[in-house]
Amino acid sequence: MSAWKDRIYHLEGSPFAIGYRMGQLLGSKLEANIDRYVRERVTQDISFDIEKWRLGALPWLLNLPERFLSELNGLAQGADLSLQRLAEWAYLEAFLSGQCSGAILTIDQQVWVARNNDIFVPDMWGYVTIREVTGRVPTISFGLEGDVFTPTGINQEKLWLHYNYVPAVDAPDERHTFLPCYAFMVEALETCRTLADLESLLTSLHRDDGMLLFAVDGKDNAFAVYECGRADFYKRQAAIGWVVGTNHYCIYPNAPSISGSTSTMSRYQRIEALVKSFDTQSEKATPVKGLIQVLADDGVEVRNGDIITSYANVACPGMQEIWYTFGRYPAASCGNWQKLEWPW
Repeated sequence: MSAWKDRIYHLEGSPFAIGYRMGQLLGSKLEANIDRYVRERVTQDISFDIEKWRLGALPWLLNLPERFLSELNGLAQGADLSLQRLAEWAYLEAFLSGQCSGAILTIDQQVWVARNNDIFVPDMWGYVTIREVTGRVPTISFGLEGDVFTPTGINQEKLWLHYNYVPAVDAPDERHTFLPCYAFMVEALETCRTLADLESLLTSLHRDDGMLLFAVDGKDNAFAVYECGRADFYKRQAAIGWVVGTNHYCIYPNAPSISGSTSTMSRYQRIEALVKSFDTQSEKATPVKGLIQVLADDGVEVRNGDIITSYANVACPGMQEIWYTFGRYPAASCGNWQKLEWPW
């Protein structure tokens, strides 16, 4: 088997059974991965509150819905790892954020999506988990090895979702059920079939932070970017056939100023310019190659500092065509780009 195919996990059954099997497959490697990820990611941020993180991790995990708690319990038992350590791993993302760039565009009547995820510890990313949870929509998620959550995925209904971090504008409403954004993504992928389903879930299930949510329904080529606060969201569509986003709001009311956020603005302006001009015959004839070039552009890909473009995707949900970087970074320009076979 090719080395990159060793990075694909295909699991079926109840959430507990899926977690337990993943834990068995990873064994002691999972603990080593968690130790390294926590060590290298936490040390990047001198303001990180280690005591608050450790004390809050397990109560946070135990408050998750049963679907997630069950898989995490299975993962802990399968890998012979404490639930506390798994909680710390999952809870870490609530304290630290990354950067991302994304675009959705129509090429020859098909909708394509391109996505860079810029984050810490880049060489630990580049894995795929295919989950067929009993009673739920089967999904493909992209990210860390063994992770229960994801910022990027697609489901059997050809619904593509990925999100970029943005700071929440609205205050939390404790009267409503809410999830971390990366858990909301799993819930959406496993329960939604259309953009209407997604919008209903955004209304009923709140988040713990903001997010720029990219969505494509490959069944009818509908697409949008949702600028989400904790409770509110605003749908950004484009009559011109494309939409882009980085790490700031464009239409959300009273959004924070980005005057000091040079990276998100510069990446936005560059990817917007590239997508606007994505109309040459050579690019349209080979959209995958053209979109990889967009993501690998000097002004879009993040290559220096603690945060690096760790993985990248190019996909056409309608045609069930998905390309992904299985390791190596910066991912868009140097990643191991491979086409992922549609599993259903």
